[in-house]
Amino acid sequence: MMVLDRGIVSISKDSIHLSNRRGVASWNILDESAQDLHSIALMGNAEIVAAGQQDKILSINMIRGIVTKKIDTDSEIVVMKKSRLLVCGSTRGDLILHDPRSLAVEHRIQAHTGTISDLDVSGNLIVTCGFSDRQGTLVIDPMVKVYDMRTMRSLAPLPFPNGPSFLKMHPKLSTTVCIASQTGQFQMCDVGNLSSGIQFYQINTASYINGFDISYSGEMIAFGDASNVVHVWGDKPEPQMNHFSNPIDAPTITMPPTVTVSDSDPLSSIGMPYYQEQLLSAWPAKTIFPVGRKPQSIPAAIMDNMKMIDFVGYAPNPGLRLRNQAPSLPKVTLRDTPKFRSEQQKELYFGKRKGSTTAALDDEQEVDLTTGVVPKYYKRVEIKYSKFGVEDFDFGFYNKTQFGGLETHIANSYCNALLQVLFFTPLLRTLAKAHIGQMCPRENCLTCELGFLFRMLEDSNGQNCQARNFLRAFSTIPQASALGLFEPDEPDVKTLYSSLIQNFNRFVLEQLHQECSLDRVPGVNISSNSSNSAATNPPPSVLTPSPIQQVFGMKTASTSICSHCGLEEERIMYPFVLDLMWPKPTSNVHQSSKNHHHHAASIKQQQQPMGFADILKSSICRESHNRVWCTQCQQYQPTTSRKSLLDLPLVLSINTGISSKDTSTVSSGMFLDESGKGADWLPLRFALGVDSKNVQVIEDDSTDISEFGITAEYELTAVVSQIQAPGEVAHLVSHVKVISENDPELCEGSPWYFFNDFLVKNVQEGEVSQFPSAWKTPSILYYTRVNHSPPPLTTETPSAPDTSILHVDLSISKYRDPSYVYHQLLRPEEIKQEEKLLIAIDTEFVALSREETEIRSDGTKSLLRPPRMSLARVSVLRGNEGPLEYVPFIDDYIATSEPVVDYLTEFSGIQPGDLDPSLSKHTLVPLKVAYKRLRVLVDIGCIFVGHGLRQDFRIINILVPPEQVKDTVDIFHIKNRQRKISLRFLVWYLLHQDIQSETHNSIEDARTALALYKKYLELTEQGIFQEVLEDIYNEGRKNNWKPIPGQFPAPWPRPPGFTSTGAGASGTPSSVSNATFQNLSRPATPSTASNVPSANATGAQNVGHAQSSGIQMSPLAYATQQQQQQQLQFQQLQQQQQQQQQQQQHYHMQQQMQQQIQVQQQQQMQAQQQMYLQQKHQHQHQLHMQQQHHHQQHIQQQQQPYRPFPQQQQPPKY
Repeated sequence: MMVLDRGIVSISKDSIHLSNRRGVASWNILDESAQDLHSIALMGNAEIVAAGQQDKILSINMIRGIVTKKIDTDSEIVVMKKSRLLVCGSTRGDLILHDPRSLAVEHRIQAHTGTISDLDVSGNLIVTCGFSDRQGTLVIDPMVKVYDMRTMRSLAPLPFPNGPSFLKMHPKLSTTVCIASQTGQFQMCDVGNLSSGIQFYQINTASYINGFDISYSGEMIAFGDASNVVHVWGDKPEPQMNHFSNPIDAPTITMPPTVTVSDSDPLSSIGMPYYQEQLLSAWPAKTIFPVGRKPQSIPAAIMDNMKMIDFVGYAPNPGLRLRNQAPSLPKVTLRDTPKFRSEQQKELYFGKRKGSTTAALDDEQEVDLTTGVVPKYYKRVEIKYSKFGVEDFDFGFYNKTQFGGLETHIANSYCNALLQVLFFTPLLRTLAKAHIGQMCPRENCLTCELGFLFRMLEDSNGQNCQARNFLRAFSTIPQASALGLFEPDEPDVKTLYSSLIQNFNRFVLEQLHQECSLDRVPGVNISSNSSNSAATNPPPSVLTPSPIQQVFGMKTASTSICSHCGLEEERIMYPFVLDLMWPKPTSNVHQSSKNHHHHAASIKQQQQPMGFADILKSSICRESHNRVWCTQCQQYQPTTSRKSLLDLPLVLSINTGISSKDTSTVSSGMFLDESGKGADWLPLRFALGVDSKNVQVIEDDSTDISEFGITAEYELTAVVSQIQAPGEVAHLVSHVKVISENDPELCEGSPWYFFNDFLVKNVQEGEVSQFPSAWKTPSILYYTRVNHSPPPLTTETPSAPDTSILHVDLSISKYRDPSYVYHQLLRPEEIKQEEKLLIAIDTEFVALSREETEIRSDGTKSLLRPPRMSLARVSVLRGNEGPLEYVPFIDDYIATSEPVVDYLTEFSGIQPGDLDPSLSKHTLVPLKVAYKRLRVLVDIGCIFVGHGLRQDFRIINILVPPEQVKDTVDIFHIKNRQRKISLRFLVWYLLHQDIQSETHNSIEDARTALALYKKYLELTEQGIFQEVLEDIYNEGRKNNWKPIPGQFPAPWPRPPGFTSTGAGASGTPSSVSNATFQNLSRPATPSTASNVPSANATGAQNVGHAQSSGIQMSPLAYATQQQQQQQLQFQQLQQQQQQQQQQQQHYHMQQQMQQQIQVQQQQQMQAQQQMYLQQKHQHQHQLHMQQQHHHQQHIQQQQQPYRPFPQQQQPPKY
């Protein structure tokens, strides 16, 4: 018996049974191979194995309740345990170690000369006890054998004079074993320390022990004897069975509830009792009468002209409606969320249902943000899920523009607002796209993932996108976790998203700077046109700033002056973000004032609010006083620190420093005018002048700043704001200014666009600078320099995408087995510019988290959040005609560092260990390599063929143009029908094959999808595709869309007058023969069989056809016709035999060529791996030398005295 989360598994002599914890049977298996079962073991999340004194080991799928595999064995197994390997003990006394995936025998150890009575495993240790054969008699072996699974050698045995019969490893102490005998003696022994004190314990029993177990906490031991008594022992006075026990699933006993009703309790929580007599609330029938509809209000035109005489009003009839008749107005219910796509298609098919419509977001063209009412499109948007998943959600309802939005059902999706701002920063977008074109050795590189995301947003054309890969790489950075940048799992009203996004803004720019500093982008040079040549032309000894420093870095001189000795030290820094320093209000003025005019008057009385120019100036020219270590005084001294600007950035990034927790800034009247309403406090354009002594910020053109040494004019291009209505969870939105001279639509309307995750809307300029204190506060401001011509930006754009990654065989698996390699790499000559490459693709996924559902009051199940999937395998095949047609050139398993909740082996074919670099035998690559290969295939214009590619591309997080996708789901689908036909049914109908009988294989699925696409081209050329598609739907309804194994419909084209009688005819497809298709489904073993029709069978068919047609033929004419047919058939047989011989010769030649190609590829792979290792070592050595050089320079600067010219020193890198 085995207790699992799914239920309780038990075995008898010839059956396996699963029941839930309440005792209800789930399934019971009776198999002819189950003859004498003795033991079971759990192999995975949904698989168990059973064995006994029989010649078969059975593998059972717990979900389906069927035997999926039978493995022959020559040993009678009495006990099994699962660890790294499946350890079995037999009646002959030997240990058999099986591979957990294939159940093949890996090792065999002779432990005892008799049978094994018990064994257990813990890590790499195996302990056994059993019997020895002495003079033909089985005697209990007094020694407990210990073996090491790593070396397959025996360790020092454990003596137990009383005769060990039961063994159990301690669940908490990995090297401690509990040994017990049938007479009641037991002891705890450490396998690694035999010299420790040995103490025996005796159970007070009148019979013999027949079983025992240790609790999961390790604090209790239970023994069961033959007299039906359980003896419990503990190591402390109050032991616990399990520290984290699940509640017992006991039968529910309905008890009369004690109901306490309050205003917040739903009435559905109160049960209704049964009554024998009529209640007082049952009104008599004579007191109940129908009430008509509420009368409509009198129109205003009548009320204005009405004259009252006494109590009666008179007015002329304007003739708006007939006398004594009221129009019947339909009930209209506006919905804030769109209908699912499946509902929209159903309405198109059955006709639109009246009484329900959707409120469009475009109804609000101009809004007043000062009213305190949050506009509809500012509110938090959420994705709703139907039974068809996230693809059924209508994202187009929220986005009518050409720019792509970002989805929200991903961890840390609060970054979407800033990612949109970074995408519309042209200099950063160019740098990120140039970075993905070079060789980057880092697996989790934010610059690479940002470049991939920007490429996807460029190609989106209004479609929704995901930042899944970028946020996954962001979540793997330890510094981000240490800084508290991760979003809580369940945010509440107190979650400070404004602080999160400001810290993320500073972190992501610093991270991009570090990644771009390690490998400078070749061919990219950005220079700033500034009038101060001394600041922009550093000495040759100073390193050139990184591209991020050139775009976002504010070259700043930080000067520290010791107030005791006067020592002055200066260092050059490049901060990427400017934090605003807000003035402290002199008095607290609460925002909860009921009178806005009184509130504005009180603000005006206390102080005059500072403008943006004053706050920006005070934030740039900072002066702070702290106690700092003085190198001359050799102790901590009061020090004055000043910062002065030496050069201005191309993009000025500003953190406002405002959060919902600190409301003093907002309440001080910064964003309110004299009437208490929102004012345009934020300037859309300002000028900045800097010299050695002063900083001037000018919001208008009245002041001349040409006298300053450094001048720049900035224009507001992006704002990230926090939106929080009273009592609701906050979220982030962004306003971005998009300017394009090539697009006439952008030139005509407003250049400002509003991004609320996947909601994108064109807005007016006035919304950007208004910040009502109630619900909208600014978090991040982006200003772009515009007072000079665009900076010189030169990139060596390649004429064609770099396809070298498609020709390199990469794998990080330590034990890759060549027999598991089914692909041949794509050769460079196969890629032709004049011809698009036709490829077939299929992917497999694993689940990283389970779906979240809830049960509604009506008993239906609602999907709250779908399972989080991860790419596990991708296979890409050649589709163009040639000798390598249907041969894969990519078959990559993707390594994952996140814990896998469910491998979905039944649907994906992925086994535990296939994605582990230390265990996998397959070609294993990082996700970044697999994604980059698919990105290259999209860029060179490949035509992707597959089944259900929309879902695959969505989880991969790649956007493929629709003209490059040939999805057989959409090809074999009638638009007005809701049914999407499965790949298995299409192959059964059109190709007459049974696939996916046990599990899925990505190579098999890709090949069948390619064969279906070519069958579609053949049927289209013959002009019968629509007829075939209608017949597919008719056949599917007859068979309930389930293929009948071994029975196939008649092949197409069919003769005139043919009437389909359902499945039952056996035939072969016209485009792909049976033998060819079998060859495709088994890549390692090509099949040479072919279907040759029998002459007798063909003659019988002709006779039957002649008789059924009613044609009267003479015996001589019939004999002549038969002779001619036989001669023709004989000639056809000869031709087919010749074709078979030619095919066999061609097949042998192909095998020889493939062997030669494999040898060459192995040699190339070894050379490329050596080159990759050399490059990696060189890169690590350069990084180490660079860090050591910076460290030595920093030490030298601390040791040297003050110099009057600090510009000649080497600036330290921060």
